[in-house]
Amino acid sequence: MKTSGWLVFCVLWLAACGGPEPTPKTGQDQPVLKKSGEQIVPVKAPDIPKPAALSETDRLMLDQAKTACKNADFKQLFEAVLRSQPVRERYFPAPIQTASRKVAVSDYRFPIQIMDYSYIVAGSEQRGPNNWEYVKLEFNQAQDERYRVDWVRVDFGPNGDDEGATPEDDREYGPRGYLLFYPTKECWTLVEDGVE
Repeated sequence: MKTSGWLVFCVLWLAACGGPEPTPKTGQDQPVLKKSGEQIVPVKAPDIPKPAALSETDRLMLDQAKTACKNADFKQLFEAVLRSQPVRERYFPAPIQTASRKVAVSDYRFPIQIMDYSYIVAGSEQRGPNNWEYVKLEFNQAQDERYRVDWVRVDFGPNGDDEGATPEDDREYGPRGYLLFYPTKECWTLVEDGVE
């Protein structure tokens, strides 16, 4: 009888005091409180996607970019940028001005890429090596450390882009593009992708 009396007392006490304290939630499960008129309404926090695992190439290019920034080696950074979207996301946090609008780096398609040690127009690799649109680049550095990379499509002469080729054999065509990079405290960032 004493035990059941004690049990009734505990049940009544818990009911009167509101029960045990709930375990506090942590991380994504923590509700966000939103004021609605005079009431505070819990709202579920948005799910945060987990970052995708990096490929070996992306890890190598992130290391290359870090070294390039440390050594102020723009061309080494540029190569890492061409080869890796995570590098672009790391070093280009602000929207990029294109010919028509500003674009977030996550939605931005870099216009050039490297295939078999050649610069080509991004997307042309899908048509196979015989149909790649090759690109000629020119790196220009300003006194204030800004870089402008001018590019144009090119048909290399009968010797292709091999060592025996001469610039006179090349035929440039299509609109000329440029990529404008500004120096930052840490490295460089792409601010504009334009067409002349």
